[in-house]
Amino acid sequence: MDAPIAAEDPHLVTKVAAAVDERGCAIIADVIDRERCEALVTEVQQVERAHGIAEGTNEFEGFSTRRIFNLISKSALFRELVIDPTMVPVIEAVLGPGFLLSGTTSMNIGPDETPQLLHADDGMVTLPRPHPATMVTTLWALTDFRADNGATHVVPGSHRHPTMPRPGDEHDVAHAAMTAGSALVLHGSTWHGGGHNTTDGERRYGLSIQYVAGWCRQQQNLMLGTDPTVVATYPRALQEMIGYSLFANVMGHVDRQHPLRLLGVDEEPEMVWDSMRRD
Repeated sequence: MDAPIAAEDPHLVTKVAAAVDERGCAIIADVIDRERCEALVTEVQQVERAHGIAEGTNEFEGFSTRRIFNLISKSALFRELVIDPTMVPVIEAVLGPGFLLSGTTSMNIGPDETPQLLHADDGMVTLPRPHPATMVTTLWALTDFRADNGATHVVPGSHRHPTMPRPGDEHDVAHAAMTAGSALVLHGSTWHGGGHNTTDGERRYGLSIQYVAGWCRQQQNLMLGTDPTVVATYPRALQEMIGYSLFANVMGHVDRQHPLRLLGVDEEPEMVWDSMRRD
């Protein structure tokens, strides 16, 4: 992995966008502080207990890993990360304006967890590979990520490979070691997977916050999966990011009405058709 880029770097956006384009990955160091990470770990643990989250039941999700999906619907603490002012311009530089939130997931990797199969998060996208980014995954370290506790393993440059990884093949894998509060930014086509936790009793906590271009389908159905009364309490930017928005003034409308009206917001859209002229 290349050296992390400081969150305070005045050229952060251009540096990360260039690294994601060239190498398929970049680490942003110290986006949030350790105190906030500790609070988020505590919140993950509380949500796990409240919802009875158990370890996975297959090799891909892991038999010693606990995952919480649609995390923002279960705790307000995680909503701010989705619209983090450091991260949002980076995502927009890669995906363009009008991008959507695709999913929020916590990954609590326990001891003895085996390495996750290498995969690309946009594996269901049927465009010929390689292709421009349609998805960006951000992996946030809530505890230090190290090679021995399950740091994400990545194959830099794999986003430009014409095929998907095959089980059993050998690859030049790098470990995304980073301090708590840092975030790994991945092109959706970059091969990666959760690492092997060989520690004696240490759990590795992380978050996956995924975004897609505005014209793509989201992985998690956030609009159907969240009570509108809960969504009504979200910040406006987050409401729009989960799908209560229009892309290119046409995609996402509800009977020609802005979807925010479903939340009681008096928003009148200017549809793309309104600006079309014969001349």
